[in-house]
Amino acid sequence: MKITVEIDDILDDCVNRAINQVKDELITYLDDNELTECDFYDINDDGIVHEIIDGCVPIYTKQIKDTWYLHGDKLEEAYDNAALGENPMENGGMAAIYCYIEQEVHKWFDDSSEDFFQEYQEKRNVA
Repeated sequence: MKITVEIDDILDDCVNRAINQVKDELITYLDDNELTECDFYDINDDGIVHEIIDGCVPIYTKQIKDTWYLHGDKLEEAYDNAALGENPMENGGMAAIYCYIEQEVHKWFDDSSEDFFQEYQEKRNVA
C-alpha cells in the first residue's frame, strides 16, 4: 500500500516575510532619522527585528514538523551557529527555525543593506 503525503514548504516564505517586514521597519527608521549610513544594530535597538523574526516562526505543529522534515540539516546548523545549547528541538523545534530565519535576515542585511540604503537615498532625493 502506498500513501501520498503532501507537505507545504513554508520556510522560504517565512524568511521572505521576515525580510520584507525588516525592510519596512528599516524605511520607517530611516524616515525618522537622518542618516548617512545604516547599522543593523541601530534598527534593532528596541528589539523590533527580534519581534519580526519571532512573528515569522510557524506556530502550528504540522508546519513545524514539515519544516523540520524538509530542512532539518539547515535548521540544526543555524541552531548550532547561534550557540544556544545542545537541543535544536528546544521549544518543539521552533527555536532552531527562529535561528535560521534570523540568520537569513542578517545575511540579507549584510549582502543588500548598502544597496537598499542607496536606493532609499535616491528615492528620498527625488521626492
